[in-house]
Amino acid sequence: MTLVEIAISLAGVVILIGLAWALGATRSIAVTEEAAIDRLAFDEPDFRPGEWLIGADGKSAAAISVDGVEAAVVFAVGDGLGTRRFRQGDVNIEQSGSGLTFKFGEPSLRSLRLLALSESAAAQW
Repeated sequence: MTLVEIAISLAGVVILIGLAWALGATRSIAVTEEAAIDRLAFDEPDFRPGEWLIGADGKSAAAISVDGVEAAVVFAVGDGLGTRRFRQGDVNIEQSGSGLTFKFGEPSLRSLRLLALSESAAAQW
């Protein structure tokens, strides 16, 4: 294989990675309360949400279970929704103004930012 062939292959890989990132980075779906409830019910049918916090920017939502032991987040991924369920205390949640940052530390989801309607709403979480 010549250097020209390697350079062409490398350029093609870079273009494909850039295209995949661009398609994943543009979130075309909004996380509404109805969409979040439906998605969480589908992904986690045994999770019983008690209280919801829907993001003001339409990119994420969070729910605490009725018993307060677990929580879950629903977030936009491309043109779909994803979920993460966790036990309270297992995920570090940091507040900055009206924003909450959930620190998962997973390779597929290191952190998630949820923008609450107000600083007081964020403080309740």
